[in-house]
Amino acid sequence: MLDQKSPEEIVKSAKHAATTLTRASIIDKNIVNIGEAFNGPTSGNYLQTDRKAIQPFVSKYSFTLPPIALEQVQKWKPGDASGILPEINRAYFAVENRLYLWDYVEKKDVNTYEETHPIVGVGLVKAKPDIFNPEITHVLIIATTVNISVIAVAFKSQPGESHNLSFYRTEISTNSSGALMKTIIGTKIGRVFMLSDLGDIWELDYRREEGWFTSKCSKTLMSSPVTGHFFSKQNERCISIAVNEEGTVLYKLNESSSIQLVYLEEDGKGFKNNCAANTRINEDARSQNSQTEYLRSDNFKIISIYPTTSAEATNYQLVAVTSSGCRLYLYHETKCCPKELRQQHVRTPPPEDLVGGLPNRLAVSGGLYKDGFMLYLHKHNEQQSWVITASPNIGKMVNRGSAQRGEYNEFTNRLEVNGQVLGIAEMPGVEYKLNELASLPSEPARHFLIFTTHGMTIVTKQRPVDMLLNMLNDVGSNINAQASNFREFFELFGFVQSCALCLDLACHTTTPLSGIELQASGDVSISAVKGATQLLETLGQQPSILNNLDTPPSAYTSRRDSVALFIYRLISPIWDEKIVKESIQGNVAKYSTVVPRNKLISIQQILRKLQNFMDMNPSVYPQLQPQNDEENSYRQLYDLAGLISESISFLLFLLDSDVPKIMSSLTLERQQRFRAFTFKDLLVSNNGRDLTKGLANAMIDETMAKYANLDIVIDVLEQRCGTFCNSSDVLFYKAQKQIKAAESEANTMPSQNALQESLRLLKRIAIHITYEQAGEIAKAYTQQGALVSAVELILTCAHTRDPHNASTEFLRNGSQYNDPRAAIVDIKKPFYDCVYDVLKESIIPSSNTNQKVTASQREQAFRVAFASDDIFYQWYIYDKFIKDGLGHDLIQMCPPHIESYLKHEPFDLNLYELLAYYYRLKEEYEEAAEVYRLLARIQQNIISTDKRLYYLNQASICAKSVTAPSKQFEMLNLQKQLESWIKQVQEEKQLQLSSA
Repeated sequence: MLDQKSPEEIVKSAKHAATTLTRASIIDKNIVNIGEAFNGPTSGNYLQTDRKAIQPFVSKYSFTLPPIALEQVQKWKPGDASGILPEINRAYFAVENRLYLWDYVEKKDVNTYEETHPIVGVGLVKAKPDIFNPEITHVLIIATTVNISVIAVAFKSQPGESHNLSFYRTEISTNSSGALMKTIIGTKIGRVFMLSDLGDIWELDYRREEGWFTSKCSKTLMSSPVTGHFFSKQNERCISIAVNEEGTVLYKLNESSSIQLVYLEEDGKGFKNNCAANTRINEDARSQNSQTEYLRSDNFKIISIYPTTSAEATNYQLVAVTSSGCRLYLYHETKCCPKELRQQHVRTPPPEDLVGGLPNRLAVSGGLYKDGFMLYLHKHNEQQSWVITASPNIGKMVNRGSAQRGEYNEFTNRLEVNGQVLGIAEMPGVEYKLNELASLPSEPARHFLIFTTHGMTIVTKQRPVDMLLNMLNDVGSNINAQASNFREFFELFGFVQSCALCLDLACHTTTPLSGIELQASGDVSISAVKGATQLLETLGQQPSILNNLDTPPSAYTSRRDSVALFIYRLISPIWDEKIVKESIQGNVAKYSTVVPRNKLISIQQILRKLQNFMDMNPSVYPQLQPQNDEENSYRQLYDLAGLISESISFLLFLLDSDVPKIMSSLTLERQQRFRAFTFKDLLVSNNGRDLTKGLANAMIDETMAKYANLDIVIDVLEQRCGTFCNSSDVLFYKAQKQIKAAESEANTMPSQNALQESLRLLKRIAIHITYEQAGEIAKAYTQQGALVSAVELILTCAHTRDPHNASTEFLRNGSQYNDPRAAIVDIKKPFYDCVYDVLKESIIPSSNTNQKVTASQREQAFRVAFASDDIFYQWYIYDKFIKDGLGHDLIQMCPPHIESYLKHEPFDLNLYELLAYYYRLKEEYEEAAEVYRLLARIQQNIISTDKRLYYLNQASICAKSVTAPSKQFEMLNLQKQLESWIKQVQEEKQLQLSSA
């Protein structure tokens, strides 16, 4: 344990572990972004799989529209306004002058908004600052054949609560001037752009008040096929517009498949019209890939454009999608007005067999490109649409790395949705992460909404951890059923990465999501955890890919490096961040965590689960008594996980105290370190350990000076300084206080919590607890009905004396007195006696027990008592039960290894009688008959004639009780033998009586 090491040993171990984390981080750091993964001007490799468990995209939910909306949507015609507004959890469609808004999250009835004239376009845009009240988050722009109206929207959503949405009429509107505004988009600062059916581009502006010469709302013509205005080429009809995430560039897709750019000024009003344009996109694409028929000039048509983000790539800013499914990646400058729009890469569409092959070639009717994912819409027929997906094959990217760059590869598959597609969008709230291998199962995956004339389909992008979980759910803990599939999975994503995914599942925890239930992740079952453990035990033995980076090459397993990678990914948000940030409010310095508190607590919970998992699987992670470099590394990583976990508790408690006063008690040097140190500095340097000691001492002094209360000081040491202050005596005292507090509030929830807290403390210092102390605490637990806690504590104390279970080997080797392990057994026996006293108390309660032991409590106590793998301990307790005449009570609890114990040499009459009772209790009558027959053969000078007759009669009864058809003939013969034998013994008895 950490608190049994010196500070120097802790720092040395933490440094080694930190070096191991840095080594493992190379795996993630070698992953390039999508743009850097392009090797050459074109690519077209895709990976398809027939196995449902590892499909990249799957349909998660499908639900139909409410009846009224389902009736009205039949009147919707292609070209009418429709779509999804994911920012406010609404899907919409317009029929004539009515707009229908559907809450697809809570699946409520639709809301209807009615205009005087037919509605032709709808858009949701961020509200401009300083126009409305603070609660207004968006504006809903509704365009009709006559006017354009601005409706204020207030949307509020909290995790775990239903969202609130309110609409407010603003009386802000303007005339449409005969233009039908089909497309309405906006920037993050609230600028609004509209595209009409004639190809005109307009900007809509609205204000809080009317001016002398301006109304509250007006529109400005920015571009027209007739005037050209700010675009260089005239008479180009625009068919689509888009704006980048920063709101600095407006893209215009023309009917001729040319693209033009406008630079939007930072003042939120102006623009620069002498920007980039590309009218040779088809020629450029064909020059990069002249062989493909997808780029023939006679069928080349760009149908949609999608701005990208710098998080996805920096060497392209726009993706254009053609009707045949080609993706064209285009680059322009981002820091100023773009002067050039050039083609970077051409990606050909997914395989044709996804849409049935020739002549049914992919015909893209729409779709969505977002952060590396492409969803193509292909109209299969009037009743059904297909969604063809494409997403980065992260397995290829991580295993290839920057040094071995090959052709860019993607996963692909096909989904089917019913009805005509009215809109497609991604659900918000999930941060973009290319390296999905680093995603935890509790984190929400990316979800996409597909709105059709039937209803809504929720599509989720499966990450590798989701795929692995699905595979494990399919086979349970029997991974051998699909051993080749699991190996294929590990080879695809890498053995170290896949082992880290297994740890993700084993150490999963639930975290609050965005409040949208549709994004909730599924639970990880116990059988899936068992399966993941088996994978770690088998495939985890593969040599690590990182071994060749060492000089000389090392021989670590993938399982070892996966632990380091798992911890590295988990603590990356905090490891190199300062532990606190300082702000001055008035004349007082205020301190808070740089990383949000809930994030720190989540990291802490997972680290504790990792430690528990390693504790529960010593065969997978042998680190209690390290014998080689790998086992030493396990120990170091385990200790580092505990050190980080306790440091988080230490920091949070410190920040909840009077930090300025504590700071004033520190030396100037320590104050400077406190402001500058990262978690890494705090934990892996001697100066960091010195700082924590100073902080702990300062907190104790401050607390004692303020309260003069020893209990509070004990809380400080126990909760925050266990690793840093090593105070097992204080913890023992605290546990005693908890037990006494529980006694004063017996049979209440606070009492149970106090007992559980005391047990947690005592188990932590079990190595320091004597058997006399353990016996006293066990009695206190027993008197309050906490038998399980009593047993658990005593067994923990015994286990700390013999962590490698030498007592079992001592038993197997004959329990020789001169065996060196006998000394360990002698130390453990007093603890065994304490366990027996508790178990006996559950059967024959003493008069000083405050609570009556229930059958359930007794059964649970026995189950915990015999869950140990210490067979010597089990046999020792069995001996004591039988010597006290409680053998039948023992057997009724069906403890483990009882059968082998009762049969062990040398032969014992009492044990075999109990063995027969054991078989009868389990209804194994054939075995019971055989035992009674064996007992009846015992020599006459050992058992009486009456006893022999009893055994024979019992054997006969048991033989008659055997019901298996295959045993009837055998049992009939046995009964005949027994009847003959019984008759013979009865005659012998009669002869004995006559002679007497």
